[in-house]
Amino acid sequence: MVEDRIRNIESRVQTSENLPDPAKAELLELIAELRAELHGVKKEQLAQTTGATGDAPHGETLDDALGGLTGTVTGLEAMHPRLSELANRIAVALSNMGI
Repeated sequence: MVEDRIRNIESRVQTSENLPDPAKAELLELIAELRAELHGVKKEQLAQTTGATGDAPHGETLDDALGGLTGTVTGLEAMHPRLSELANRIAVALSNMGI
């Protein structure tokens, strides 16, 4: 599932006509680094770290969901700091491009 999302993002970057070549190159390099880093992480470990357990419990409030998200991010950063750094760099690069 994660690999599918990465492939989707990679494909969109490669085929985008609105991104200048240097921006495409930067994003594709970051995606390659992210893929390499994910290669060493088992699917089960990633799911456990990110709390990927399916649907939110019935009656969960927004505060509960945000608290869960905060815990997930904290856990991911603690267990996989390089992975978190790469995801952040990709988000910042996209943000700087106005995406």
